[in-house]
Amino acid sequence: MVICLLAGVVYAFLLYFFDKKRKTSPRLILFLAVLRFLAVFLISALLLSPMIRRNIKSIEKPVIIIGIDNSSSVVQTPDSASVRVQFPQMINRLIDRLEKKCEVKVFTFGEKLSNHFPGDFKDKETDMASFIEEMETRFSNRNTGALIIASDGLYNKGTDPYYSARKIDYPIYTIALGDTTRKKDALVQKILVNKTVYKGDQLQVEAITEVDKLSGSKTMVRLLEGDKVLSEKEIRATYDRTVTKTTFSIHAEKAGHFRYTVDVAPVEGEVNLKNNRMDFYVEVSETRQKIALVYDAPHPDIAALVKALEGSPRFEISLFSLKEFNPVKDHYNLIILYQLPSIAGVADLKKITESGTSLLYVLGSNSDINAFNNLKTGLIITAKPDNFNDVQPSFNPGFSLFTLEPNDPPLFSKFPPLQAPFGLYQSAATAEILFFQRTGSVITRDPLLVFIREMQRKTGVLTGENIWRWRLANYAQENNTEAFDRLINKTVHYLAVAEDKSLFRITAESRFDENDPVVMEAELFNASYELINDPEVDITITNSDGRNFPFVFSRTNQSYFLNAGILPPGNYTYVASTRVGQNRYEKKGIFFIEPINAEFYNLVADHPLLYRIANSHEGKMVYPAQTETIADHLLQRDDLKSVAINERKFSDLTGAPWLFVLIVALLTLEWIVRKREGL
Repeated sequence: MVICLLAGVVYAFLLYFFDKKRKTSPRLILFLAVLRFLAVFLISALLLSPMIRRNIKSIEKPVIIIGIDNSSSVVQTPDSASVRVQFPQMINRLIDRLEKKCEVKVFTFGEKLSNHFPGDFKDKETDMASFIEEMETRFSNRNTGALIIASDGLYNKGTDPYYSARKIDYPIYTIALGDTTRKKDALVQKILVNKTVYKGDQLQVEAITEVDKLSGSKTMVRLLEGDKVLSEKEIRATYDRTVTKTTFSIHAEKAGHFRYTVDVAPVEGEVNLKNNRMDFYVEVSETRQKIALVYDAPHPDIAALVKALEGSPRFEISLFSLKEFNPVKDHYNLIILYQLPSIAGVADLKKITESGTSLLYVLGSNSDINAFNNLKTGLIITAKPDNFNDVQPSFNPGFSLFTLEPNDPPLFSKFPPLQAPFGLYQSAATAEILFFQRTGSVITRDPLLVFIREMQRKTGVLTGENIWRWRLANYAQENNTEAFDRLINKTVHYLAVAEDKSLFRITAESRFDENDPVVMEAELFNASYELINDPEVDITITNSDGRNFPFVFSRTNQSYFLNAGILPPGNYTYVASTRVGQNRYEKKGIFFIEPINAEFYNLVADHPLLYRIANSHEGKMVYPAQTETIADHLLQRDDLKSVAINERKFSDLTGAPWLFVLIVALLTLEWIVRKREGL
């Protein structure tokens, strides 16, 4: 700043005091010199980008969060009209009173979270726990005064909201909607069925039915395909509330997609008939994928792999020792070679490797690494015998052959280490790595699970043994083995499925939930198998009534994407087509949309849950007519206060508009005076 002052003084002196012959008034010269000094000083000072410190004080009002259950179960009771009309008015009056002192945030929850209250009560599911967890996350660092939940206490998605609310450290008030009166009701509570079976299988259907407040009555439970009754059985209500399991059997005679219905005949005096029937869909496939697991010596890993695959109906797995396995005798979609080739044996794998069947190698301490390298799988490991390293998986986000669940990669990173050969790994250019090897906190580029695609086959290599520890760790952390089983199933399914060689491909799920959009992807290749997306791809979706819904796929970078939106429940077929030059390509398929009726199966409000949540958080449960009393309780609380926040900020003066105006004004005034005096 001293240099800036000197620059202004020197500039003004040279301009106005250096010329002694000038006859202008000394006072005027001094005035002009001061103007020039100030302008030069300010401009040169701004070149230093000066900062100024400011203390900003702001007042944050206490935040009151209101969450309203927008699910359809709230309005399935006799007082539904008052809930639709009067309750929104009560909420608005509560908001008006609270806004005098607080900042009010209103949300609705059901199948999804919304930032406003539409009051239509149309959501088909209720997830109260997710709402509470989201509020705890959003307002964790705010001056939160209280959470108000208006609900009937019924939830059919997510975890128990009572335990989700334990993380919240501010009061919770609940408004008890719905009706707790148990009425006469016969309903289908749940259907237990394997939704994917194979042609020729005997499909077992278990229908869980409930008869409430109808002791001594009897009714019929029927299994229907369309309007055709396949089977019916009588059930009797021996108690005031009787739950019965009824078993039906269906023979899967042909492949395809089929819709069935379990129906409970209405009973005299029953009010709610919407829960008397439940639809379910079954996909019957032609054949299972045959998997052969070949080994040279027993190992716990073999049992872990078998257990993971046995839980899926799409696989038929067989175990063979290397001596008894004959790949020519039976056709297999995938052969798993556990620690083969082995250092213990000199068996020839030529018949297996030349069969063209996809292979999954699992390497370990009994593997002959040199013999494995000679098989030319696309992975070469330069390692000394008996030299192994403990490695854990590190997920590769660029992996594209199949997708994992979002919560799986962080879970896998905590699994115990596998023993992998320690050495130099060289992968083919076509290799896709799902997991890299991680030693401690160091992530290497060496593959732990890698896939290589060739012209004739697909190959996978798991470079470590003791994967059985992963299955046990999964159970210890999650109380189930779903993540491990999912990984093995997706790995095996990718390798076992034959490569689609067609030039036009459609990827779509076979079933969607009623509240999920129908999404599809399409790929188009030229004669050189290069992805193109210049031509348009049209698709016509047809429902069971014959009504057509035409769509056009949107183009992505290299392929196509379609979001057909939310469609009503039922069976649908589609025909997708495109044209490349003179060639026309067409793909047909089928999918079905399953209805969600969870909101109709239990209409007895769970007010005890709402009471427990409020009582454990210094709050209170009230009924709709008492909604405004919550404002009385809150406004009388001593801890419901605004908070003053002092914030220290530094701001750059370079862009300050008032400084720009000041400098321009100084120079303009100097210019006007100089022109008037003829200087």
